[in-house]
Amino acid sequence: MRTVIGTLGALATFAALATTAAGCGGGQTQARLFSTEWEDDGGKSIEALRLRIKDTHPVAGADVAVGVAGNADKILGLPLGGGPRWTFAHPLDARPILATSVVVGSGGGELFALDAATGHKLWARPTGGLKLHAAGDDGSVTAITLSRAGNGPGSTLLAVTHDGGVVRQIETDKSLGAPAVLARLAFIPWGNQYVSVFDLSDGDEAARVLLREKTSRAWTVGGGLYFGEAAAVRFDDRIKDASHSQATRIALPPRELPGTPTLMTPGDAYAGPVASAPDKIRLYARPSSPDGPLGWDSDRFYATYFGLVFGFSSSKGALRWVHTHGSDVLGGAAAKGSLVLCDEQGKVTVIDAESGGTVSELDMGEPVKSCAVQADAFHAAGPGQSPGTLASQIQHALESKDLELATGQRLLLRELGTMEDEQVTKTLIEMASNPRTSPALLGDARTELASRRNGAEFMLDALSRHYDFLHGVLRPLPVGPIAQALAAMKQTQAAHLLADHLLDPMDTDDDVRQVAAALVTLGGSFEVIDLKRFFAMYRAAPAQPPPDAIADAVVSVGQVLLRQGGADGRAVVDQAIAYGMTNPLVKERLSALVQAADAEKVKK
Repeated sequence: MRTVIGTLGALATFAALATTAAGCGGGQTQARLFSTEWEDDGGKSIEALRLRIKDTHPVAGADVAVGVAGNADKILGLPLGGGPRWTFAHPLDARPILATSVVVGSGGGELFALDAATGHKLWARPTGGLKLHAAGDDGSVTAITLSRAGNGPGSTLLAVTHDGGVVRQIETDKSLGAPAVLARLAFIPWGNQYVSVFDLSDGDEAARVLLREKTSRAWTVGGGLYFGEAAAVRFDDRIKDASHSQATRIALPPRELPGTPTLMTPGDAYAGPVASAPDKIRLYARPSSPDGPLGWDSDRFYATYFGLVFGFSSSKGALRWVHTHGSDVLGGAAAKGSLVLCDEQGKVTVIDAESGGTVSELDMGEPVKSCAVQADAFHAAGPGQSPGTLASQIQHALESKDLELATGQRLLLRELGTMEDEQVTKTLIEMASNPRTSPALLGDARTELASRRNGAEFMLDALSRHYDFLHGVLRPLPVGPIAQALAAMKQTQAAHLLADHLLDPMDTDDDVRQVAAALVTLGGSFEVIDLKRFFAMYRAAPAQPPPDAIADAVVSVGQVLLRQGGADGRAVVDQAIAYGMTNPLVKERLSALVQAADAEKVKK
């Protein structure tokens, strides 16, 4: 283990920066700064530090969206609360990082910082070949973590004031996470469980806390300081009990999500200037308050899946709304009472947390390769447009034929199937009948329709129609799933419509099988004539490899004839058994039915 603290001029990796002067803090070495031999002090040091700074609160960060444009050689800035857009031209080899009041970037062998609100260049220095990873800021000093690409494992932490003065530099063989800065103290996660607090004024480790969960990020938002990655642990009067898992903590409820998104990427991860699939499949949530009970703002967390945006209850995980976006979402942030998203077209959209309605839309001015949003003190201007019912929002989302969205749409179909609203049945029938429905969703739509237990009027209306190219009915109706649902609901008034579909040549063999099975439950004497016709037409149909849908349908119809057809129905079945051309499997199964019927009569 090696940890070195000192000025840039004292370290070879930043030898080019020797002109920054030697008065930056000493060049001393502290062997225990990131030592795993440290013994848990029961929270004493972190509590003493908390009391020391208890009246100091994080400054509000600039509310802004930034994007990478051009050939990854331009940063665009868009203040969320108004103010002019700004542009900064510079080659980029890493994703620009929003850190409170600054944007930190690197490229062309240079590390630089911009004022986040205006894009004004604050300072620039050679990188010494290091790669930018993360940054934190307290309004006056910025702590930046970099990795030694090609120079072995480990990290460099660089602390620079807004006027470009180098306060400290730490080099270590440990991988450092994303830091936060408060009151000139750098809170540095490392080892996936520690947060060391480094005093930038005197070069000492002022405190350390051990957390019993994966911790690679420290960040400030809404006046609070938090640690974590998959969850948020608040820096408050219970942080001293973190090693006993008693700190103030909030996590998202477990639930199925398309693409398995994460709330935050690891703090030591490198992000290139161009977004990839993980940037489009993300979770967003905002801690509710720096004081009092800790929850998620607006009882919401959010998930993006390319062009789909989901709003969930953070207490129960229930889907509350779905927003269909015009293009892929590349980044965003949970604001107070809203979600702010930026997309590949350079549009920034504000969505109401409660309803999912669009509040406003801003424009960066051109498409972007990647983007990020910081919404610390931002408040949405109004409740947003009415997005309609959840069922209608889901239906709209399901209309897209973009195959990239299929996994997210399948989740929405399952959500739709859980709703009691009878209009959902109508929606599922339309989806299963619409030739524009994606083939990837058709099977799921039919499955959900078969499980419905309401909306019988919509099912009966659908059964009254048949495939009709000339009148725009371009896909056979989902009569099989409808038949299953109606049979489960004991809707006997559907029997004559189902019997009519037995003879429709455009219905699939499997649909015919399901219709015949439903008639075993629903069929009566009024359907016997149609059943005899079907039975006579298909009893001798050539045997097919199992499952033989038509053979199953003939046997089901035979069962109805035995039960509802009286002596004439029995005679029709007996003739089929005696007829030499009857499908052998059908003949065997019909014989079994007859024997069972005769045995039942004897019992009576």
